[in-house]
Amino acid sequence: MTFEEGLPDHFIVFSQTPKAQEHTRRIFVRFCLFLLLPLMGIVLVGTSFLSLILLGVFVIILVVGWSEWQHWQRIPFAVSPSHPMMELDSIKQAEVMIRLQDGRWVEAGENRYRLIQDDLLSGFNLVALDEDYTIFGYFTEEKTIGARLRRTMALLNQSLALRDAHNEVEDEIEDARKRESMDYGLLDRDWPEEMELEDAAGPIAKKLMRQE
Repeated sequence: MTFEEGLPDHFIVFSQTPKAQEHTRRIFVRFCLFLLLPLMGIVLVGTSFLSLILLGVFVIILVVGWSEWQHWQRIPFAVSPSHPMMELDSIKQAEVMIRLQDGRWVEAGENRYRLIQDDLLSGFNLVALDEDYTIFGYFTEEKTIGARLRRTMALLNQSLALRDAHNEVEDEIEDARKRESMDYGLLDRDWPEEMELEDAAGPIAKKLMRQE
């Protein structure tokens, strides 16, 4: 199954949005520069033990760079052409679809989401920040919530916030924060700081902040 299989034709995966493509180019340039350093070292030192070490460094950088690029290309949500992430200033309703772990693309609901560990599977479910914390679906097989997964969730929730702002839907995210702060023992949540959100989405986050 390809990553985009099952996605309606008019939707655009996040990695193909203008801002995401800018980041893709930055990833490419950054790792090309990193790869250039050990290559230059190999040329300068010639055949020696040091050149083998530099070759190992080259391979490690190549693997890390490929992994980072692959992850960025597979951020699991997509937006409609009218979504603010496409920067087309469309007046049509904006939509967001989310890709679950089994490959299904499902239309995002009206709420924001967070991750909660699945009781049976090794991974995390996507849970809506509604009154019942409704399980949206099995989202990832990752065993821990690392930096990549946090970035994915920040981007997903910002895409939903931008969708609602575009569609002139009242933003209930503050209500979700208040509900969660009551702490019934159901969730163990760390909200991203504003700086984290800006780092994750750059100009997108700033645009959202201006609309609050």
